[in-house]
Amino acid sequence: MMLSLYIHFPFCKRKCLYCDFCSSPASEDTVEAYCLAVTQEARRWAKQFANAQVDTVYLGGGTPSLVPAAIMAQTLDAVRACFHLTPDAEFTAEANPGALDARWLEAAMRRGLNRLSLGVQAAQDGLLRSLGRIHTFSQAQEAVGLARACGIANLNADVMFGLPGQRLKDYRETLERVTDLGVEHLSAYGLILEEGTPLERMVRTGERTLPDPDETDDMYQQGVELLSAAGYERYEISNFAKPGFACRHNLGYWQGKAYLGLGAAAHSHWPGPQGPVRRENAPDVDAYIRALRSGAAAPGAETVLGPEEAMFETLMLGLRTAQGVSERDFEARHGVALRRRYGEALEGLARDGLGRFEGPMQEGRFALTERGLALQNLVLLRLMDY
Repeated sequence: MMLSLYIHFPFCKRKCLYCDFCSSPASEDTVEAYCLAVTQEARRWAKQFANAQVDTVYLGGGTPSLVPAAIMAQTLDAVRACFHLTPDAEFTAEANPGALDARWLEAAMRRGLNRLSLGVQAAQDGLLRSLGRIHTFSQAQEAVGLARACGIANLNADVMFGLPGQRLKDYRETLERVTDLGVEHLSAYGLILEEGTPLERMVRTGERTLPDPDETDDMYQQGVELLSAAGYERYEISNFAKPGFACRHNLGYWQGKAYLGLGAAAHSHWPGPQGPVRRENAPDVDAYIRALRSGAAAPGAETVLGPEEAMFETLMLGLRTAQGVSERDFEARHGVALRRRYGEALEGLARDGLGRFEGPMQEGRFALTERGLALQNLVLLRLMDY
């Protein structure tokens, strides 16, 4: 089995106003205890995945680069001892500008790190402050320079659109300045106001105002055009890469490959005898540490997906990508032809210009058009009726 490995580090200097991820400030003692718990969880899974080949690793958060270099080195050494990494494994870490230094980067690179994902978000310092970000754009530029000086040749930058106070010209400027940095990959996300976050409350009470929907749509459309003109290929709704630099780890999620998540709030997915298994660790960091320290499993829940749910998940995730869903792979995975299960709905999407079949029946694939990708929520609502 080929396996992807995700490790969650839920630590931040300060939580951003829009964030609902499992992350918060923490003392060094808590960080050290948590990382020890991660290694203990890795050892618990080592036997089940003893024959797996790990071809992608992703350190997410939170801010993994806030973990002290020596503690991160010990953690990665212990985790690597539990699993078989392929020689060409893609190994990514998330980092925030202003929370990255050469010592940490070099320690991680000695343990396989070869890809860095920087949370840039915007080129305007005023917008960054309004989001609760702790860095400036000049610090993002410095982080890119540091990564290059240390030998990182595969860089991603995250950016956002639809932000309070953001105008179309601001978003275009962000994309232009980020592409000028020469990053190989760019993730461009529309803001989602998550219930209960400070930013959602500010918008609800009128303290902050979002761009109108037409301007947000213009940001999306012009962003796609600008990045295409700059040589980036869109391979997923929000992800763009120079040729050869698509993120293998994230592609694994969208293609339904097996992955194991370590840490509080981490998710996992692997094939099981009764159907695909989905696991979610509980987000309580203290409970996670206590459980692993006592020799118990990480608190959380496992679900076995039924046939209908598994088929819809394959379709839903696959249609996020430019390649879409392979008819051959769908039938091999589920024992049912894609057109037999969803043919009427997919043909309706094709008639409406939202999708298209490519290649001969049972040998081809179904993918969304540019319009379909822009209206994916509508597409999924239509598919849910079948």
